[in-house]
Amino acid sequence: MATVSMTKGAELAGVSKGTVSKALKSGRLSYAEKTDNGYLIDTSELFRVFPPKQPETVETTHLDTPVGNRETLMETGGLLREVELLREQLRDRDGVVDDLRQRLDKSEDERREAQARVIGLLAGPGPTESKRGFFGRLFGRPDE
Repeated sequence: MATVSMTKGAELAGVSKGTVSKALKSGRLSYAEKTDNGYLIDTSELFRVFPPKQPETVETTHLDTPVGNRETLMETGGLLREVELLREQLRDRDGVVDDLRQRLDKSEDERREAQARVIGLLAGPGPTESKRGFFGRLFGRPDE
């Protein structure tokens, strides 16, 4: 099995040399051999404790991110403008709905007034009360 130094193991695992040293001292990580130059760690043991660091492609990551950000910013700006336009349309429609409601209420009131006038005309004049008193009606005096 392949062995590596503590420095190389820390580099492969993507952790600091101090982290590997603490793991060795605590017994969490075992070593294959201790030499005058330091510890030799079996790679399988190293990767059991610290998963291997994924290789990072710096060029691809740095090139993709700004382009993606610009596109995202452009899309976000367009979406924000679209949302603002939709909100404006909603405000306009709310105004139209409120105006129509007011007109409907007003026409309903006018309809009720007209209906009351028609009913009043159809019923004709109400019975007029005689100004004669009891004896006047009894003895047939004419209305005054």
